[in-house]
Amino acid sequence: MKKLTAILLAIGFCTISFSYAQMGSLKGTVVDSTNKVNLHNAVVSLLRPKDSVLVKFVRTNPQGAFEFSNLPAGKFIVMITYPDYADYIDDIDLSTTLQKSMGNVFVTTKAHLLEEVIVRQRIAAIRMKGDTTEYRADSFYVGPNANVQDLLKRMPGIQVNSKGEITAQGQKVEKVLVDGEEFFSDDPAVVTQNLRADAIDKVQVFDKKSDQAVFTGIDDGQTAKTINLQMKEDAKKGYFGKVEAGADFDKYRYGKGMLNAFKGKRKFAAFITNDNTKFESLNWNERNNYSGGSDNMTVMDDGGIAIFDGGGDEFSYGQGLPTSTTGGLLFSNKWNQDKHNINNSYQYNNLNVRGLNRTSTQTILPDTTFFNTQEQNFVSDRRRNRINSKYELRIDSTSTLKMTLTGSIINNRNANSFLGKAISEEGQLINQSDRTTTNDGEDRNLLGSLQWQKRLKKKGRTLSFNGDFSIMNKTNDGFLFAKNDFYDKNGNLVRQDNLDQFKTNTEDLSGVNGRLAYTEPLWKNTFLELNYRFSLNRNDAERNTLEKTTPGGKYENRIDTLSNHFIYNNNTHTGGFTFRLNEKKYSLSIGMAAGSARFNLDDINTGAKRSIQFANLLPTAVLTFNPKKQTRLRFNYTGNTRNPTLQQIQPFIDNIDPLNITIGNPNLKQEFRHNFNINFSDYKVLKSKNFFLSGNLTTTNNAITNANFIDSLGRRVNQAINVNGNYNAYFWSNYGFDIFPSYNLGFGFSPGFNRFVNRVNGLENVSTNNTYRFTINLGHWTEKKLSFYTSFSSTLNNSKSSIRPNVVTNFWSHTGYADVTLKLPAKLFFQMDAQITMYQKTAQFANNSNVYIVNSYLKKTFGKSDKLEMKVSINDIFNNNQNIRRNISTNFITETIQQNIQRFWLFTIAYNFSKNGKPTQGF
Repeated sequence: MKKLTAILLAIGFCTISFSYAQMGSLKGTVVDSTNKVNLHNAVVSLLRPKDSVLVKFVRTNPQGAFEFSNLPAGKFIVMITYPDYADYIDDIDLSTTLQKSMGNVFVTTKAHLLEEVIVRQRIAAIRMKGDTTEYRADSFYVGPNANVQDLLKRMPGIQVNSKGEITAQGQKVEKVLVDGEEFFSDDPAVVTQNLRADAIDKVQVFDKKSDQAVFTGIDDGQTAKTINLQMKEDAKKGYFGKVEAGADFDKYRYGKGMLNAFKGKRKFAAFITNDNTKFESLNWNERNNYSGGSDNMTVMDDGGIAIFDGGGDEFSYGQGLPTSTTGGLLFSNKWNQDKHNINNSYQYNNLNVRGLNRTSTQTILPDTTFFNTQEQNFVSDRRRNRINSKYELRIDSTSTLKMTLTGSIINNRNANSFLGKAISEEGQLINQSDRTTTNDGEDRNLLGSLQWQKRLKKKGRTLSFNGDFSIMNKTNDGFLFAKNDFYDKNGNLVRQDNLDQFKTNTEDLSGVNGRLAYTEPLWKNTFLELNYRFSLNRNDAERNTLEKTTPGGKYENRIDTLSNHFIYNNNTHTGGFTFRLNEKKYSLSIGMAAGSARFNLDDINTGAKRSIQFANLLPTAVLTFNPKKQTRLRFNYTGNTRNPTLQQIQPFIDNIDPLNITIGNPNLKQEFRHNFNINFSDYKVLKSKNFFLSGNLTTTNNAITNANFIDSLGRRVNQAINVNGNYNAYFWSNYGFDIFPSYNLGFGFSPGFNRFVNRVNGLENVSTNNTYRFTINLGHWTEKKLSFYTSFSSTLNNSKSSIRPNVVTNFWSHTGYADVTLKLPAKLFFQMDAQITMYQKTAQFANNSNVYIVNSYLKKTFGKSDKLEMKVSINDIFNNNQNIRRNISTNFITETIQQNIQRFWLFTIAYNFSKNGKPTQGF
């Protein structure tokens, strides 16, 4: 019994001792994070993690200190509360450390915390993700119903000009990506003009690699500056549509009607528009929802769509005063777990344009200088019917097949009248002309492509083929009427030419292109690609110029010097390899291709034949270095060739402008270009600073330029020739930072240097054109009443020519942009934007060439969901809208003023309707 009692006492003593040994403590001091003041009477609570039940609580003493004692071992939640302060919550573990000190615990006032959240959102607005610069759209405030252009203008490193052309990090944006949707236009400017900014989650800027490089992971050096718009999620079921109309009740009006219906992944859409206020009637999200796919489109691995900027669509932009009618139908569907994907669409376009252009040109010759002025009146009518079809098949988890087919018929009719004259530097009339041309034509086009990709068993081993074909037929005929008068140095009429000719042109073009590629992993992070490429193209072109046999007779006399019939075959075969190394902070890609190009030119009329063959070496190199998470450097070099066109080679005379005649050069060689590019970006996220730098240098061997001979009567003969010594260099930089929260200031400097060699009247002429652009911008965006963005740039232009080194052209050009958005009560919104362009007067251009374009609107929305909208807008308040272009090229300096739509006002009503659906991008 004594032993048992002793054992029990020992166990009880040990248990008590162990229990006391497991009791812990926690202490700390609560401090105001802003004023650094200790807080008295703050409540500090300990909660049980599994169910948040209160274990203990204490209040801080006058020194802000607190302490818990006799705490059991384990995990707790610490919560500190104090009036007007944000709650502090943290996890504490006393399982291993029984006596724990939290030190100073900083808490923040709710007001200051809100400011920090806003600042933090602004700080996190820009980040680097690999090769991509990513902007969080919600961090750049724009007004309600603002479009993507308004959003892009507020983002550091991105500029949008008055035409909607986008520049990102110093380079023109060629493609726009949108999550998983296809749409009609292939023009990024049009894409972003009307897409709602509040539909965007993220804007990503990067250099998109070719489809083959994306598939294989081997960089071929082919990139295009790209913007990817990541959309916010929207439901797609039921139907929705829009009816909109606007007019000034006098001259200007437009209307739209659209319907879109979804059922699962099946989509049907239809639209019709009529408009005489602009070239493009549908805004971007309407084309996305209603009209169907672009024929310049690539589907990305992430489901996005790449839209190529192929120089613009002749039905969506231009010069002059337009009246356009458009319509379209679309059906698309995915089925069998998305293994099958079809997209079929039909589009109709009709565009009528009339306008007036005025051009002034200074021509620099070895012994003199003279000035040309020309006024052009034009009217055109273009009509297009186009069908697009695409089918994608996911054969299995390792292979895909994609086929596309596009057919179109384009009818065009136009008439132009020109009045021009040339004046010597002494002010003496040299020549004057009165010319009229007409043209009536039809283009029939059939284009197709096939893409097959296969991933083999070994990781990194792939096989792929990309091919396409084209069949095109072009026919047109028209008249040329011209009267040209020529004068001697004393102003006496010495010659008069009158032309009355009928011209017919036909072209049958066909082509087949293909690329076969195989990739093989060599060792860790190292890959090899082997590829073969071929291109087979044929052009059968016949041109005839006829004149009347007798005055008032028929056009039956063929002019041999202005007529010809050629068959031009261009065949190339190229084989190459690319070696790629991928490491954590850098990647390197080096490649080389070798091949041959053969040109065969057959003159059907004379029986003459000519064959030219070239051997080509095409190197590539790409280096990417990421020393830090927010810092990136990329360098790439490519060597490529450019073949002469049939119009440059075939030896015939084109006299459509009798004072500017072009002849062919059958001895023309292909040119070889060396392209060097460098891009650097660096972000200081916590300091909200960003720096971009990009540069490009292109040098050309056997560059295809021109030789022109200008006689004493001002007539010019042009011929393409090969020269050496041409180069073009351009650099762009921008530095931006926040001077205050939500106020961003940026500075930019962009110099450009160009050297161009040609021949003028038998003499070699070296023209150097240099530009120096300085830019400053300031933006403020907030959810409060007022937001604004303003930018100003000044460019110094310098040009001189070796044939007349004493004639130097220097002038400044200035561009300013401002945008102000004001949020008013009662769902009213006011917006005003201004675009100012100023050119310095020179001896060559003494007229006032300043343009001030100011637009404004007042808008009100109605209803809980804002389905009804009324707007009053004024376009070009000061009636000053005109497109002015100055161009410095070789020994010519040109200024062109194009007629545009000027001041008008509109009253607009728009109504959106839906049933269980919502427009994918809103309206």
